[in-house]
Amino acid sequence: MRWRVGLVGLIAVAGLAATPALAGPVCGETAAMSRLQTDLAQPRGVLLIAAHRAGHLTSPENSLAAVDEAVREGADIVELDVKVSADGVPFLMHDRTVTRTTGGVGEAESLTYGQLRDLRLANSAEPPPTLVEALRRTCGRVLVDLDMKTDRVAAVAAVVEGLGMTDQVVFFDSDGEVLRAVRRLLPRAHVMPRVDRPDGLGAALAGLADVAIVHGDPDSLTPDLRRGVRSLPARIWVNSLGEVDHAVASGAPDVCARLAGLLALDANVIQTDRPRALRRVVADCGLSARP
Repeated sequence: MRWRVGLVGLIAVAGLAATPALAGPVCGETAAMSRLQTDLAQPRGVLLIAAHRAGHLTSPENSLAAVDEAVREGADIVELDVKVSADGVPFLMHDRTVTRTTGGVGEAESLTYGQLRDLRLANSAEPPPTLVEALRRTCGRVLVDLDMKTDRVAAVAAVVEGLGMTDQVVFFDSDGEVLRAVRRLLPRAHVMPRVDRPDGLGAALAGLADVAIVHGDPDSLTPDLRRGVRSLPARIWVNSLGEVDHAVASGAPDVCARLAGLLALDANVIQTDRPRALRRVVADCGLSARP
């Protein structure tokens, strides 16, 4: 009986995502999305700012409220962590367990859709949102970086495709096989492999043509690797999380130098916990992405 209930839940959610009536009004063309898609398509274009786990300074991370906060804070991209429930429903959650963000018990992907809906995010009346809910909230407003915290790719791809949002989403994973699985299902999907060592670009790109963004870090983004990314051509994503974000928040004397150091890595996508503050400081420091 539990299996039957789980299957019914999966069919209901998958059917919701695939309904053309939803894809039309929710994911219709907007001026904001047209601008963002044009910017994303320019490998050496303007700096794009991504909100880490959505805008969670005043809202629970990976929540619908956090998506709204990220948009208010001027983010170009919201990063969302996606898992798949035991009965096949994609939902947002970063950690392996639900304890830190909900106070609940259990491994996130071992819980059913119904069990997840009974949980509440910390300091909120909101349950962990489904991917359908989250993408309907972002649609036409902001690009999405889906951090694949699952290897159950088909369920996630079905929601993205069903909502007509393949061109508004970038799939990210450190495991190239996950991204290759995405491409087998969605050949035109934007994917972002991670390169964590200077000689790792070739392996990260294996089986992945037309990569939109490469995720790097100060240790991996040597001049040779950056030239390789430019030749693709693709954008370079780096994080300002941690020390750089703290410098942005506190107005540290070396904040301009820290941000200049990131941009010197040819970065033109920066992920931050503070989208508005980061954009303001970049402008105040007279910085911009390198053409």
